[in-house]
Amino acid sequence: MLNTFIEDYNRHEGGLFNPALWAVWNFRYGKWAQAIKFLPLRWFFSKVYGLNMFIILITGGIRLHREVTIGEGLHLIHAGNIHIHPDTVIGDRCGIQHDVTIGKNMERKGAPKIGDDVYIGTGAKILGPVTIGNGARIAANTLVISDVPPGATAIGVPARIMKYTGRKQGNTSTEERAVSLEKGRK
Repeated sequence: MLNTFIEDYNRHEGGLFNPALWAVWNFRYGKWAQAIKFLPLRWFFSKVYGLNMFIILITGGIRLHREVTIGEGLHLIHAGNIHIHPDTVIGDRCGIQHDVTIGKNMERKGAPKIGDDVYIGTGAKILGPVTIGNGARIAANTLVISDVPPGATAIGVPARIMKYTGRKQGNTSTEERAVSLEKGRK
């Protein structure tokens, strides 16, 4: 458990003054409190969780319920105005920018299911029982109300799916990008 907290700290820049880090830590604390078998202790620690959640919402604008199912390596890239519905499922190594809402749609029952290695840009809204495939990218200010296939980029209001661009998984070095640009000029 301590290793998870250290990994969260290293992933969220800004250290202890980053509200996104506190939101993720409070989420983990809330999961722990929810699993306590002795009811009086669970009640007490759950009240502490609720108070922390309220303070994080007021100071950082982040609402991350302990009922959300989240894989390893969640990264709230910028703190501020992030709201995630309790029924949402988020995979491993997902990055979420600020001003993002992930929640239900009044017309369709169900919450989003987000795969592994998904990036969600600033201001994106993902609503309803949609599935975001592994490695997908949601562009800034995009409204997602239908499924996004793995590796695709969704952009616009409502979202349109852009074809896979052939980008490599993982980081490419500056030298590799320069060689690629030079080949494109010839």
